[in-house]
Amino acid sequence: LPIVEKIRIIAQKVYGAQDIELSPAAQSQVDRYTRQGFGNLPICMAKTHLSLSHQPERKGVPTGFILPISDVRASIGAGFIYPLVGTVSAEYSTQSLPFL
Repeated sequence: LPIVEKIRIIAQKVYGAQDIELSPAAQSQVDRYTRQGFGNLPICMAKTHLSLSHQPERKGVPTGFILPISDVRASIGAGFIYPLVGTVSAEYSTQSLPFL
């Protein structure tokens, strides 16, 4: 399946979304990874843990929302592609260990 279809299936079947919406940057990255031959990699969604949607305040099991994909990145060595959902950050740091 194409990258976008894999993301859509996860969004609909796991999170209850009606559909997904890719930002231009996300679509550009999907196109790049597909051209580079990485379209077969599995998907690991990066999103808030506070809700099944992209909105932390939506508790329970929300349905019918559009899941925004702000960016799509790849961890080629680990063997997966990870879409960033909403405003989630992929930066790993803490105040005590800012280099992480």
